[in-house]
Amino acid sequence: MHNSVETVIEPAKVQDPASDIKVSKAKVIETKASETMWYLYMVRCANGHLYTGITTDVARRFSEHQSGSAKSAKFLRGKGPLTLAYSETVGNHSDALKREIALKKYSRANKLALIAARD
Repeated sequence: MHNSVETVIEPAKVQDPASDIKVSKAKVIETKASETMWYLYMVRCANGHLYTGITTDVARRFSEHQSGSAKSAKFLRGKGPLTLAYSETVGNHSDALKREIALKKYSRANKLALIAARD
């Protein structure tokens, strides 16, 4: 995903040392116009266990988990076949972390209800 940069001009008052007149100068602030989108996801193992995680690319991350590579979660290794049970768009990284922590506190029944409601 491309991040574009938006330039915002913000006025700043500066005291001109040669006189008692305050001079307005422009202060340039760069902000990201669009941040990277984050997702929360749940993977179901063959034994029924649920794994919860966050990522910027659900398909890539699920593929890493399925491969059992060094990038996959240790929890999921050897527990295949894996199924992507749930995913949701969360927003920025901070919101994704907060949502992940909240979801990990859910009971198994509540997680299954969330998955069922999405189907």
